[in-house]
Amino acid sequence: QLLREFLSWFSPARQQRLGWTIDQSITQVGGYLYSRLLLTAINGLGFFGVMVAVGVPVGLAIPLAIFGGFVSEFIPTIGTYIGGAIPIALTLAIQGLVPALIVLGYVLVYQQIENYWLSPKISAKTMELNAAVAFGSALAGGALFGPMGAFMALPVAALISAFIKNYRHGHDVVYRSAYAEDDSSPPSAETETEGS
Repeated sequence: QLLREFLSWFSPARQQRLGWTIDQSITQVGGYLYSRLLLTAINGLGFFGVMVAVGVPVGLAIPLAIFGGFVSEFIPTIGTYIGGAIPIALTLAIQGLVPALIVLGYVLVYQQIENYWLSPKISAKTMELNAAVAFGSALAGGALFGPMGAFMALPVAALISAFIKNYRHGHDVVYRSAYAEDDSSPPSAETETEGS
C-alpha cells in the first residue's frame, strides 16, 4: 500500500520505471543476503568439520562453527579475522598448538577459495552479476569506503548492472574501422571525401 501510494504521485510512465527500480533493489539485496547465507553455511560446515577432525568436542564445535561462519560472511574485512580468531584460540586452549595451526590453515585456505572462486560464482547466480564484476566491486568498495563499502558493494553493483541492462539502448554498429582485419589499409582522402 505504501508503494502504491508513493507511485501514485507520478505519471504512468514514471511509475513503470520507479516500480521496476524498487523491485530490482529488493531483488538484488535479497539475492545478496541469500548469497551471504549460502557462504555462511559452507564456511560453517568447513569450520565444524576441521574442528571436529582435530579433536574439539562436537558440543563446542557447533556454536564455534556457526559463529565463525556468520561473522566471517556478514562483517566485511575484519569479520574474517574475528570469525577465525575465536575458534583458533579455543582450539589452542583445548587441543594445543598443532590443532590450532590446522584450523588457522583452514581459515587461510578457505578465504582464498571464497574470495577468488566461491563468492563470485555464488553472487553471479543469486544476483545475476558477472563474477569478475562481483569480485572487482567488492575490492573497490572495500578500498574506497572501508568495511561498510565492501558489504554494500555487491548489491549496489548488481543494481547498477540491472539499470544498464534496462535503460541502455543498443544500436547497430555501422562504422567500419580502417584497421579492421578484413581491411587493413587506411581509408584514402578520396574515400573520406566521398563518404562525407
